[in-house]
This record gives sequence, structure tokens and C-alpha cells, in this order.
Amino acid sequence: MTYAQQLARFITELSVEDLSEATRLKTSHCLIDYMAAVWNAQGHELARTYTTLARTLAGTGEAAPGTAPSGMATVIGQGRDLPVFWAAFANAAQGHVTEVDDGHRQSIMHIGTVVIPVALALAQSRGLDGRAIVESVICGYELAIRAGECFGPEHYAVFHTTATAGTFGAAAAAAKALGLDAERTAWALGHAGTQAAGLWEFLRDKAVDAKPLHPAKAAQNGLLAALLAEAGIRNASAIFEGRQGFCAATSKNPQYHYLTDGLGERYKVDEANFKGYPTCGQTHSMLDALTRIMREHHITAKDVASVEALVYDRAVDVAGITDPATLEQAKFSNPFCMAFLLTHGSLTFENMVPECVHDPEVRELMARVTLTRDEEMNAGFPAARPCRVKVTLKSGEILSADNRFRRGDPENPMNTDDMLDKFAQLTRKVLDDDQRKAVTDWCLNVPNEQAVAPEILTLSK
Repeated sequence: MTYAQQLARFITELSVEDLSEATRLKTSHCLIDYMAAVWNAQGHELARTYTTLARTLAGTGEAAPGTAPSGMATVIGQGRDLPVFWAAFANAAQGHVTEVDDGHRQSIMHIGTVVIPVALALAQSRGLDGRAIVESVICGYELAIRAGECFGPEHYAVFHTTATAGTFGAAAAAAKALGLDAERTAWALGHAGTQAAGLWEFLRDKAVDAKPLHPAKAAQNGLLAALLAEAGIRNASAIFEGRQGFCAATSKNPQYHYLTDGLGERYKVDEANFKGYPTCGQTHSMLDALTRIMREHHITAKDVASVEALVYDRAVDVAGITDPATLEQAKFSNPFCMAFLLTHGSLTFENMVPECVHDPEVRELMARVTLTRDEEMNAGFPAARPCRVKVTLKSGEILSADNRFRRGDPENPMNTDDMLDKFAQLTRKVLDDDQRKAVTDWCLNVPNEQAVAPEILTLSK
């Protein structure tokens, strides 16, 4: 059997009954995290741009909020429904706009914002219950992460894995939700591989507003892949390892064993990490190390002469912007984020706002923050996010802290209370207490839900 065929068999055979309570809870946490991200994006200009474009391109009439007639699904927070193809696009983009969504360390990607919009859209349009949603999400995480691990860091150097591996994850989620058999599920993975794309070149122009396009198209293309298979349109059975397959085209050193090692014995969703800061994940280890120095030595910006962070290459390549002009760019700037943390004493989901980008105190300190590429740190990536932060005080004393695993990583996990607190911070401005509780209760109880509750998708008093 090809890798796609083995993965397809796993997808078709997976059942909620296979999952431990811990894995079910982790899936609920992933849903909470995604809903926090998409609700946090409400009112954001970039989110409006993507959702308006989706409505324009869909070119269809609207249904009552939350009702989702056949073939339709709700654009979260927008009070309108679109065909599932465009609802998934809009909701995936919204989930990534503010850079607070979950990720996976080894595969170097975001997962929830690609997979969950597909599962929710199909659940609405096909009338699926919470068990089917859980199964769809689990399969999506499994395929996305395994594909990303297989493609490896050499792939990530050029390709945005959220876009490429994410397309496979979205296809898997859709195939499971649609109830495709193993043969058609393998075709869906073939269709996914043909469409998967997403390049990092936009970072050279600081065009981070293009980044949400990657999960949006991954979700949309994965959904299309499964719909093509459902319609009986075949595709390659060896899309991963084939001589003209995806790895041959995009990966210098594919690690095929990641595709199937431990398949069905452990679940990749358990390895997902949650962000402790509203910034690019390639800033978090440095922020954790700096936070430790600040707390242990009771220092603030006024004590600091300079900061040097010894980091792995990707922390510079992805999050090394030195003169951010917008909040989105600031989230991809390690120097800015560390200077902000020192100046404000904390960096939270509520205090990093657009006005802070040109804060003169942050900017002045930022000029004294440097990133140094370090081979020791490179050797630990992507299995960890290693760094060493050195703070030189005005007194001449040098303080140092190392960090490997970020707050929210499986080795340093967030519990349910942590997830609820993150959700509250991110949604306080758009949801009241009752609305927040309705969303999080649904997510925590999802295996027992009969449908996607309208109140988790639309504002209602």
C-alpha cells in the first residue's frame, strides 16, 4: 500500500471510541483556541478584507444567521452564510489574522485554523453531530502534522508548511466528514497534493497581510479535494512518495517514516501547542527566557543596556523584522517583542495593540536588541525552540537564561483554566460573559453535541 492508502485507511476507520479522555479534551482545547482566534479577529481590518472578498467571490444570496441551509455555512461573527467553499476560506483566514492560533513544533505549522473551519462548515451543511466533528478534526490534525513532519525543515525554508501540509489536513478532515471510503479518501489526498502551495517570499516585502491567505486557500483546496473525490474523480495513489509526487517536487530530504510511525497508536492532536503570546511562534521561546530573567532579577527596561538573543535560524528568517510599521509586522519582530516585554513588564493578548508599534520607549530599546544565529540552537530545531537570552545591565552585570520549550508546548502545557483565560482575554471586547460561556461550553462538550450551535458562530443577545 502507498502512504496515502495507509493514511486513508486510518481516516476511514477512526472512531471517537478510539480516543482517550485526554485526547478528547485536547481536541476541545483546540476548538477553544481556534474560536478564540477567530472571535478575536472580529472588527480587524484585514479580517474584513478577507471576509468581504469571500462574500464577493461567492456571489450568492444570504440565509438567516446560523441557519445554514444545505450547502451553506456561517462566516463566524459575520451573521451571514456562504457556500461551504467560501465559508471555510473566510473562517480560516479570520483564524490566522491576529497570529494567536495553535501550532505544532516538529512540523513547524499552524493546524486548527486550516482544519477546524472545514469540519465546522461541513458539519453545518451536512447536518453532522459533535462526534463527527471530533473525528474530522482529529483526522485533519493527524494528516497535516504527519505531512509537515515528513516534508521537514528544508521544505519549510521555502514553503509555508501551514499552506502545504495544511492542505492535506483539510482534505483529511473533509474526507472524514463526508464519510468517504478508503479509496476515495486516498484520491482526496492526491487532489490535495496537486493543489498544495504557499511560499515565504512575502516576508521579504514585510507583506504579512498575505499570510492568512495560506490557511484560507489550504482549507478551501482541501475541501475541494474531498469534494472531487466524492464526485468520483480519481487522483494519484502515491502522492507523497511518487517519482513526480509532492515530496519529489518540494522536499530535499523527506522523512517518509513520519507519515505512518505510530499511526493509530497515538494521536498528533496531543502534540499541538497553544500560544502564550499574541505574536509569531518564533518569538515565544525568547520571550519566555526574557520573562524568567525579569522575574528572577526584578529588572525593567530602565535597568537594561542591551539584549542579545542566541537563536536558531528560523527565529531570524521568519521573525527578524527590524523596523515594523504595523502591528502585524511587529508580531514578526523578535527585537520589538523583547523590547515591548521589557518596557511594559508583560506582553499579553490585551496589551499589544496597534498604538504600541510606534511607542518611542519600545523603539529606543529595540535598537539595543540583537539576534545572533547560533549553531547550537540550530541543532535543537525543530524538535525544540532553543535560545539563550543575555541581558547586559547598565551596571555591567550580564544576566542569562536558556529556554527550549515554550509555554503552551506539550512539555509545558496549558490546562483548561489556562485555555479559558486565554479565550477571555482574546474575546472580552466582542463577547459578553454569557456568550463566552456558550462558546467554551460547546467546545468542551462537543462529543455530546447534536449539531453546531448557532450561538457559537454569531452574536446573539
